[in-house]
Amino acid sequence: MKTLAPTLAALAAITTMASAEPKQWTLDLGHAYVGWEIDHMGLSRTVGQFRSYDGTFLIDEEEPANSQITFTVDLASVDSNHIGRDNHIRNADYLDVENHPTATFTSTEVEMLTPSSGKVHGDLDLRGVIAPITLDFRMVRNARYPEFIPNYDEVRVVGFEATGEILRLDHGMDFIAFLGSPTGLSIDLDLHFDLVDCEGAAETNVPCNWGRVAGFKGPNE
Repeated sequence: MKTLAPTLAALAAITTMASAEPKQWTLDLGHAYVGWEIDHMGLSRTVGQFRSYDGTFLIDEEEPANSQITFTVDLASVDSNHIGRDNHIRNADYLDVENHPTATFTSTEVEMLTPSSGKVHGDLDLRGVIAPITLDFRMVRNARYPEFIPNYDEVRVVGFEATGEILRLDHGMDFIAFLGSPTGLSIDLDLHFDLVDCEGAAETNVPCNWGRVAGFKGPNE
C-alpha cells in the first residue's frame, strides 16, 4: 500500500485536472475599451467607441479550447464624439437601436497559436442577423495587483488586446449616403480589457465591483 498510495494520489490529481471546469473571470469595467474605426470617403477614418457593455468569461487555462465567452454591447452607448452622427448611427440606416438594442458575440472556438496569443472564433448577433466573426487576441500580462494599492486585494488580473473586422453588409447595414462616397463597408474593432479573478474578493474590491454595484465608490470618486 505504501507504494500504491502515491500512484493513487497522482491518478486522483490527474482526474481532478481533467474534469476541472472553466473558471469564471470578471471583466474590470474600469479598465476596458470597445473601440471601432471605419473609412470615411477615403479621408481620415472615423473612430468611436461603445461605453456600455459586459461579458461572461469562462476560461480553461489547462485547455483553452474549452473556454466559453459571451460579450454584449449596449448599442445606444455609441460615441463618436459627434452627437448628430451618433444619432444617425443609432437609427435604422445603421444599428437600428430601437428594434435591436444590443449586439452579442458568442464564442464557438478558442484557437491558441502561441502560449499568449490566438484567435477567438464566434458568432455576432447584430441587428437580428447572426454572422461569423474572428477576433485576434494576445495576452498582454498575467499578474497580481500590488499589495500597496488599496482595495485591490492582490487579486489576479490578466490583460488582453483583441482586434477584428465586421462587414456591415453581413448584418443588413446597406445604407449608402450617395454614390461615390459611401461609409466604409468594413468596421475595424479594437478591444482592450482586463479580466480579474474575483473568487473570494471582498465587497470593497474595486476591479470586481466598480460599475456593477449601485452606490459603489471606487478610487477618486
